Amino acid sequence: HSAWATRVATSRRGAVCVSKTDWPQGLSRGLCPSPAGVRSQRAGLSRLACRSAGGSLTAASPLTLHLYDHCPYCTRVELVLGWQRRPYKRAVYGYADVEGPTSLTGRKMLPVIEWVDSVGERHRMGESVDIIEALEVAHGGERMVKGKSGRKDLSKWQKRLRQVIHQLTRPRLLQMPIADFATAEDANYQRKKYVDRGFDYEQALANTAILIPQVESILADLEPLLQGEGQRTLNEGGWSWDDLHTLPSLRLLTCVAGLRWPSTTSRYMTEAFDAAGVS
Repeated sequence: HSAWATRVATSRRGAVCVSKTDWPQGLSRGLCPSPAGVRSQRAGLSRLACRSAGGSLTAASPLTLHLYDHCPYCTRVELVLGWQRRPYKRAVYGYADVEGPTSLTGRKMLPVIEWVDSVGERHRMGESVDIIEALEVAHGGERMVKGKSGRKDLSKWQKRLRQVIHQLTRPRLLQMPIADFATAEDANYQRKKYVDRGFDYEQALANTAILIPQVESILADLEPLLQGEGQRTLNEGGWSWDDLHTLPSLRLLTCVAGLRWPSTTSRYMTEAFDAAGVS
């Protein structure tokens, strides 16, 4: 079993399954893309809504985060919510459920964050970049997440990982005990999506013995890129968008049984997710 397989997800079709109001120590490590440039303006959504007097996240009710468990963009938002110790509920959707996510913003795209403001008006916001910006504004004071550093060495490393990660993770994600792929319909929906784009699931699995050593080497090469004393990050100033671009990919790789993790890379991932209370 992979590390992620220890988690049993019971939510279906957007049922709220977890309330992140308490933060136990030592949570186990577990484990849709939306284009970074897209700004959702559907169903009355606006990035500016979080800054208006009535729509401020500062005065918001407990938040609900609509998500897919395997979605890296959703994981980004969960990390920031967790680092801020911001209470929220998770609403996880089956991947074949088109109606549920579409009813939120007019598009089958997650994450979406939902809240009721101080005057009782309900708001929804899509796109992880916008959600995180709204959370940072509401958090006040010094930003929890610094900007992207533009490090060329890190960019080169991330490109290497992107070239191989999907070959290992896509076939295995469909077997994970998460709500995203709890039914054959959910798994078939995603399989067809990528097969239509030319992805070969059987060939990817057949290449496992070649791919695992390549990824292990890439994981080892991350270690000298980590900075800081004590809590390791990719920016000496603390958590940054460099980490938000990297950590979700590492989480996805925990679905790969037999992958050997270098100690420092493993510690970096574990401590980051433990700090956020995200499994």
